[in-house]
Amino acid sequence: MASGEHPPSGGERVRGRRMRRFVLWVVTPLLLLTAAATGFRYFFPQLARQSAEAVAAQLLIRGLALRAGTGWPGEGIRPRRTSLVPMRDGVRLATDLYLPASDGPWPAILIRTPYSRGEGKVFGEFFCRYGYAVAVQDTRGRFDSEGEFYPFRSEREDGEDFAHWARQQTWCNGKLGGFGPSYLGYTQWAAANRPTLNAIAPTFIASDIYYGIYKGGAFGLLTYLHWSLSSYGRTGDWNGAKNIQRGYSHFPLIESDDVSLRDIAFFNDWVSHPQPDSYWRAMNATDGIGSMPTPAFLVAGWYDFMLDGQMRDFQWMRSHGTDLARKHTKILIGPWSHGFFNANLKNYGIRQRWLEEIPFEYVKEMKDWLDFTLKGVDNGWAARPTVKAYVLGDNTWRFEEDWPPQAAKDQSYYLHSAGNARTLNGDGALRLEKPSGSQPEDSFVFDPCHPVPTRGGGHGDAGSAGPADQREIEARPDVLVYSSEVLKEAVLVMGQARVQLYAASTAADTDFTAKLVDVFPDGRALIVSEGILRARYREGLEREVLMQPGTTYLFPIEVGPVAVRFLVGHRIRLEISSSNAPRYNVNPNTGREIATERNPIPATQRILHDAAHASALILPVIPEKTPGAKGE
Repeated sequence: MASGEHPPSGGERVRGRRMRRFVLWVVTPLLLLTAAATGFRYFFPQLARQSAEAVAAQLLIRGLALRAGTGWPGEGIRPRRTSLVPMRDGVRLATDLYLPASDGPWPAILIRTPYSRGEGKVFGEFFCRYGYAVAVQDTRGRFDSEGEFYPFRSEREDGEDFAHWARQQTWCNGKLGGFGPSYLGYTQWAAANRPTLNAIAPTFIASDIYYGIYKGGAFGLLTYLHWSLSSYGRTGDWNGAKNIQRGYSHFPLIESDDVSLRDIAFFNDWVSHPQPDSYWRAMNATDGIGSMPTPAFLVAGWYDFMLDGQMRDFQWMRSHGTDLARKHTKILIGPWSHGFFNANLKNYGIRQRWLEEIPFEYVKEMKDWLDFTLKGVDNGWAARPTVKAYVLGDNTWRFEEDWPPQAAKDQSYYLHSAGNARTLNGDGALRLEKPSGSQPEDSFVFDPCHPVPTRGGGHGDAGSAGPADQREIEARPDVLVYSSEVLKEAVLVMGQARVQLYAASTAADTDFTAKLVDVFPDGRALIVSEGILRARYREGLEREVLMQPGTTYLFPIEVGPVAVRFLVGHRIRLEISSSNAPRYNVNPNTGREIATERNPIPATQRILHDAAHASALILPVIPEKTPGAKGE
């Protein structure tokens, strides 16, 4: 040992031995595993990718189960099988089957999708691990299924045939349930109009598709032009909507698909049938049914374009279902848009939790629903109140026994101004006092070539839907803004918001839009709900009645179902205009057929709010400290 060096102490010797052991038993194996994994990926890239995806899927399933509280998923899934299931006309539909590794038979969950049955793998593996057989099918004319694709047209017959086939299989114990959002939910409604399914769980979809595609006679252009461009034909084209802006601003409406990409037959049919006529009745899954036999668990979102139709479904089930269907049908309404979460929810302080790609409430309640209806599990579902709704502002869940809540009472907020309600800086006001005597009218010019742009709300673009700030919109001279005083007491609103608007126009036909807005103390103006009414349908969607220019008419505008608490320090606001584009297609104002009109014209709109024409925002208000109200 060199002069000046000291032998290692006992502690240093111990640390040295620990380090050598760590290198020998931890670092070295990790390096060997890394080298082996690298070599495996190099020589077997496809198998390595599949293995990595399988591990990731299992981690996701178990993490989701843990966070959602659905219980630890079981072990073991049999290898996936694919079959071609024959329909009554001989067309065969490609179907993937997921079965548990345990002994059957099992209750079965049926999923029918136009978006590729491969996307149903995560659903299949999730429910399989809880003791369900899962069958995922490509709908007619899509991907590996035979036949021709025309949206919504063949789902009733195909759904019944699929259910009949499944019930005959040895792996099925006779109990059948439906699952899935959007189009996957429509296929459930279509199969449930006869006692073929024991339970359905339609999410973000209406049984009468008209009330998701149209509102107040206006076509949902933003959502359905995009869907048409990306979903036509056998596999669709997710790049098909890259030139969609051309279609948004194009007249006539029927050529919006052509200028964006190509001519699409079903899009032409949709825009050519603006009323709920025989074309739509043929695709209404519940039309002509005297009594719905199948109980349903409906899942909706306050910022989803299917919300109005889903509320119609819920109320229809409560009045037209069998005793069993009425007893067990329930609804969950979250703050969501069509794909659940959107970036604008943060404006209300709503953020996704860790691993929450799908809301935990949805996962937990969906599993409880299927366990209750298909397995007979006594999990408390029977005692769960009928309605569970997320209240914006409070950002809490609230239980009710019906919708609208029985405690809600209509409260009118009347429009007032001195004739200058244009823009955020105008003098428009909402007051509880009914106007007396005369008040100056408010007016604006609506130019179809320069419509009010869509900001947030309930449409199909998850990136921009939801509670967006409206101040940029409220700066436009073609938007009238009416605001309440700063609230000294909170106002809880739950039910159907609507507007009774007295107005006149220089046009024979035009649109009037209404937007309910929550104004924060810092000036943020977040959209809560929105409505539109095409003037020719002001007496009902079944008949067209054009206007006499300059004549005053009453326009009953359905703003939409809402659940929001306007907090102390906030203000309630109503925006009135004549366009919300491309959320809804723009009215060309001519009075001629809208789908084929090429030459739009401006219109001057007059809004009246005097004693004889008391225009009002009508909100269903629940008094505070309502007895029996339950929260979570």
